[in-house]
Amino acid sequence: MSFSRPTLVRTLAAACAVLVATLSPTMGPGHAAPSRSDLEDARSRLMQLERDFELVVERYNVVHEHLTTLQARIAASELEVRQIEQRMRVRRDAAVELATELYKGGRTIALEGVLAADSLADLDQRVSYLETSTAVQSQVFERLAIDRTVLDKKIEELDRQRAQALSAQRVVDDLRTRIEAKVADQADEVESLRAQIEEAERREAAAARRAAAAASTPSAPTLTISSYPHPAPAPNGGAQAAVDAALSQVGKPYQWGAAGPNSYDCSGLTMWAWAHGGVSLPHSSAAQYSATSRVSQGDLAPGDLLFFGSPIHHVAMYIGNGQMVEAPYSGASVRVTSASRSDFVGAGRP
Repeated sequence: MSFSRPTLVRTLAAACAVLVATLSPTMGPGHAAPSRSDLEDARSRLMQLERDFELVVERYNVVHEHLTTLQARIAASELEVRQIEQRMRVRRDAAVELATELYKGGRTIALEGVLAADSLADLDQRVSYLETSTAVQSQVFERLAIDRTVLDKKIEELDRQRAQALSAQRVVDDLRTRIEAKVADQADEVESLRAQIEEAERREAAAARRAAAAASTPSAPTLTISSYPHPAPAPNGGAQAAVDAALSQVGKPYQWGAAGPNSYDCSGLTMWAWAHGGVSLPHSSAAQYSATSRVSQGDLAPGDLLFFGSPIHHVAMYIGNGQMVEAPYSGASVRVTSASRSDFVGAGRP
């Protein structure tokens, strides 16, 4: 059997590529590459660490969100108390003035004035004035009493809000301590697992590129980075603004409890991005799930939110073509990755 020179060259190149792809995983600097089973174990372990960590972070975000709401209510209640107290001061001054007039014989003087009327018409006018004056005095004292009741209730409410805020602050402080301990305890293992996975993914991508290049004909295009899927157009301006905002943060570090502009956790990124699309979302994956409309996987559009875990503890933004942008876990950065995850629980549209 004989081969033409171009055919022979292509055949040898393909054979070499397959040989290199086969041998290269074991040709690392002093150690063998992990097996497929090892790689899956590493991914599974990393997902477990991520789940344990994000469940605590999710709890922190929920309580912190509640604390923020309580603080806003306290500020509003304190303003109401100040307004009621100011109104009471004005009415109290008026009541003191009326009491002083009554003490000085104001009612006697008014009665003498009625008796001194020159005519029936004059008498009728003076009696009407006396009745009006008495009604005004009664209103002043009644309104002052009402204000006192309202103020007492508002102060009781304010005291309850402050007690709730103090309790929530204690929970937040405790969760912060637990999270920081987890970060310290798991940092080395997470970094090791992440490095193993990234190295394996680089080897797989390199092998795929070599095989594709060897199998291609001179007229066939070579696989390049530009050949990979890109974000699809969003269905409306708000969603497009959210997608653009999220993608603009790729490469920024994950930081639990953060919502930009320099670092993010998962719900912090989606909250920050959708704020640019004109939608306000809470800083919590589970709360964002509740705040959005359900979308089936077949109807996903760029800008939709993808939720993971049971209970929900992770959220990312779908950008089309089977991809999502996310703030993944401590030690990593905001990235674009496959939207396919085994713990997917649903999607939502803000």
